[in-house]
Amino acid sequence: MEDKPRKKERAFNPVSPIVVVLVLVMVGVELVFQAAEHGLIGGPQATGWRVEMMRFFGFHKAVFAHILKGGQIEPKVIWPFLSYLFIYRSFMHTLIAAALILALGKMIADMFSGLAVAVLFVACGLAGALAFGWLSKDGGFPLVGAYPVFYGFIGTFTWIQIFDLRAKGKSILPAFSSIIGLLVLRIGFMLYAGVANDWAADLAGLITGFLLAYILAPDGKDRIRGWVQAIRER
Repeated sequence: MEDKPRKKERAFNPVSPIVVVLVLVMVGVELVFQAAEHGLIGGPQATGWRVEMMRFFGFHKAVFAHILKGGQIEPKVIWPFLSYLFIYRSFMHTLIAAALILALGKMIADMFSGLAVAVLFVACGLAGALAFGWLSKDGGFPLVGAYPVFYGFIGTFTWIQIFDLRAKGKSILPAFSSIIGLLVLRIGFMLYAGVANDWAADLAGLITGFLLAYILAPDGKDRIRGWVQAIRER
């Protein structure tokens, strides 16, 4: 009996289109800034585009305070809640964030749907902005960059590891190694460079990513039904 031909296994699984699009937008915006700063577009005044874009599209604590005081809700008040995710302080700031989100986004998309990844991106971004507006100090640098989303992806990836370890009947403690390592690095950086305003945004993203994994996972609908049924039976 002849053996059936085996399907060729891919050396690398494809990256989710959602993740690719989000990263491409980040990189595309940064390339415009780089072109402007090197005098390729926009003329002499283009060298200040990055600062201007951070001022208009970065998230300021004043935006949050404006909403709490019952101020008028306009597009320029709403868009910073997400637009800050695509503006960065420098080329290296962009490169690191894009690489981290691409890598973690790929790992999450291997288990979660593309829509779930998009929801995580938006939800962690919003949570980061809200926490920044609530807990950060007045003044200071606006919140920019998708690092709250990166921390959110870390939270989701931690949930995936816990799910896998439980399925294998193993201890879940190793799943928290990534979070512990990141928190140690974050605290070390804060002690070295001073307490930055964006720590609250990163922490909010981490918690949001972890909690949302429970309902965005492939079996999330079944889990929600179980919760609803348990509440009804009380």
